[in-house]
Amino acid sequence: MVKKLTKVGNSQAVIIPAQMIARFKLGKKIMIEETEDGILIRAFQKETSFQKGMRYLRANKDAIYKRMKEQANDPMTIAYYANPKNIVGDGDLEILDDY
Repeated sequence: MVKKLTKVGNSQAVIIPAQMIARFKLGKKIMIEETEDGILIRAFQKETSFQKGMRYLRANKDAIYKRMKEQANDPMTIAYYANPKNIVGDGDLEILDDY
């Protein structure tokens, strides 16, 4: 579908047909994202708990990395990973509980 941009104040707008609004359940808010192929317009969704967790971890990454470094130098951690029966993926994720 080809659409023309319409001037709205100092900006440009595109009119989305009512059928598309209904089909894609677009509400008062929409998400507009840049992609490799252009612009993606989709329905707005509240942040999932995973997205909230990731945002929180990103905001606290310096403290988390500092704690990980401290734990990596802990003698108990060194002894644990010196045992060939233990694999790296078995790491303790309790570090994240503090954040």
